[in-house]
Amino acid sequence: MASLLKEIPRESLQNLLSCIRVAHALPFGHDASAERDAPAPLLLSSLSRGDVIEVQGPASSGKTHLLYHFVLLCIAPSTQMSIDFGGNGLAAVIYDTDASFDVARLHQLLLTRLSLALPHNIEMARRLAEESLHRLHVFRPTSLLQLATSLLHLPSYHKASIPEHEIGLLAVDSMSAFYWTDRFIMEQMRNVPQREPDPSSVNPLHHVLTALGRLRLSHAPFIILTNWGLNLASRSSGPVTFYMQHLHPFPVHSENRDANALPSSMTGDLPPTPMPLPLTHHITLFPVSTPPFAPEISLRDAVQQEVEYRRSMVQKGEITGLVRTTGEQEITRLTLCITPENVHIRYL
Repeated sequence: MASLLKEIPRESLQNLLSCIRVAHALPFGHDASAERDAPAPLLLSSLSRGDVIEVQGPASSGKTHLLYHFVLLCIAPSTQMSIDFGGNGLAAVIYDTDASFDVARLHQLLLTRLSLALPHNIEMARRLAEESLHRLHVFRPTSLLQLATSLLHLPSYHKASIPEHEIGLLAVDSMSAFYWTDRFIMEQMRNVPQREPDPSSVNPLHHVLTALGRLRLSHAPFIILTNWGLNLASRSSGPVTFYMQHLHPFPVHSENRDANALPSSMTGDLPPTPMPLPLTHHITLFPVSTPPFAPEISLRDAVQQEVEYRRSMVQKGEITGLVRTTGEQEITRLTLCITPENVHIRYL
């Protein structure tokens, strides 16, 4: 009996309750407005509190607009006067490291969605939009260490400033904002002689991921991390291409269930190290590219043709995305539809 008890893993009551909270949290991705126009989306129907999504893509690929979509689902009211507004009525915390999160644009999209549910009561739609924006909290850290510190103090801020609302969504837009400056600092610190070098103390990204992992267990928010797409990497199993991960350490997508460990190539001879933050979904966004010009086209015609191509792309407002889920081999294709009045997801 004694040997049997030794084989049973131990964990604290706090960790056990945190895991139960993450596992049994209510789904986050319910969108009543999407259900009126199309069948229930595959990704949104599978999202739950505590899930972690990485959104990767090049500049102007729609990463922030996709974030707007999820923020709207979080802060919009759920049901009032028997009207389903398709939201969750929860607080959203945004760390705008890229200085690209436009609250005015979000308010415009929010007001449009609420007005569709209240076509004959615009004043009430405006009041609900104002109340919803009070559940939005935007921070703008200027370094990864400042971001990590802010994340560690978020529970105290939540308790003191917004105790009446749960944090339903936590987003960092983007994780790559300080990539080049931190890479320079790391290179300089490697040249400093140390008795026992500690990679976690050299790389501040480790502290950010650790803080996010603690918040995931304690508050079970839906976590979105946007990330730049810098270098394309060919996928060996088909013609689909994705972007290489330039941030290290960072949770990576894997078709295996055990995807929360660093690859052996990143740890050398050491055994794989568990990641402080697991990845649930990975979304790769690709902006619509213009077709190549004919070899015989003149410079004047090429300039005019490019203007026409760009105008048609902006008017169409569609961006292709590929969704991969950790532990699964299937890839889902989606289209992010962006208009001046609305943004929504359509699955193919």
